[in-house]
Amino acid sequence: MKLKYVIEDESILVKEYLEKVGLSRNLRKKVRVQDIIYINNKKAKNYYELKKGDILELDFKENMNEEIEVLNAFLDIVYEDEYFLIINKPRKISSQPSKKHFTDNVISIVKGYFLNNNINSNIHLVNRLDFNTSGLMIIAKDGITHFNFSKVNITKKYLCEIEGILDSNKGTIDKPIARYDAPSIKRYISDTGKRSITHYQVLKTYENSQLVEATLQTGRTHQIRVHFQSINHPLIGDELYGKKDEFLKLHCYYLKFIHPYTKKIVEVCNYPDWLRR
Repeated sequence: MKLKYVIEDESILVKEYLEKVGLSRNLRKKVRVQDIIYINNKKAKNYYELKKGDILELDFKENMNEEIEVLNAFLDIVYEDEYFLIINKPRKISSQPSKKHFTDNVISIVKGYFLNNNINSNIHLVNRLDFNTSGLMIIAKDGITHFNFSKVNITKKYLCEIEGILDSNKGTIDKPIARYDAPSIKRYISDTGKRSITHYQVLKTYENSQLVEATLQTGRTHQIRVHFQSINHPLIGDELYGKKDEFLKLHCYYLKFIHPYTKKIVEVCNYPDWLRR
C-alpha cells in the first residue's frame, strides 16, 4: 500500500516529518531499511529535506505469511474497502491460529479470501472475539492500517442474554479484572487486576432472563462475561462462568469509528440469528 502526504511545513527532514505525523518507531525503521521513500515521484532517503507543497509517498510492500494454513470457508463480509474489511464471525471458531485451532480460525479463512482476490498481504486483526462469541471483527489489510487503527476510538456494542432480572434497567459495572495463573484461561474480579468498565442497558425482559446491550469502555478478555457473573447474572450458555446451555448468547453487533484515512464515520450493525424469538 502507499501512504501519501502533501507537505505543509516550510522545511522539514523526511525522518522528522514521519515522526511528526505519528508513524511508530518500527514503521519508521521499516521505511528506512526498505528504502521506500518517494518525493515528487523520485526515490529519496529519510534525511532528505521536504519543502512546502512536496508530495511524500511511502510505498509499503507486505508479503503474506506462508506459515498460515488456508481454510476455504464462507466469509461473511459486511463492509470492505481497500484498507480493511469487517466480517461477521460465527460462534465456535477461533479468531487466530493456535495448537487447538490450527486451521479452523478467522485468519485462515481470511487468507483464503485474500488469495482468491489477489490481496498479497498479511492479515491484521484489529479486534478479536472469543471462540464462543460471534459478531463483528475489523481486519486490516496491511500493517500501516492496523497501526492507524490504534489511534482510532472504536465504539463496540454487544448483545447478550443474561440469567435472571437486573435490579436496574441501566447501569455501569466498574470492577477490575485479573487472570488466574496459566494454563487457566479464566478471569476474575480482583483489586490487583486492570480497571474494566462495562455500560449496560436492558432491551427486553423475558420470563427468567433479559436481553442486554453492553457497551465496552475498556476491552479486557472475557470482560462482559466476568462482569455479569460478578453481579450474579451470568450470560446464558456461558460454561466458563455460568451454566451450560445450547450456546453462549453473546454477539458483537455494533461498531462505530472514524475511518483512519477518509475521516468519515463508519457505522456497522449486524444482529445475531438467535435474537429471533
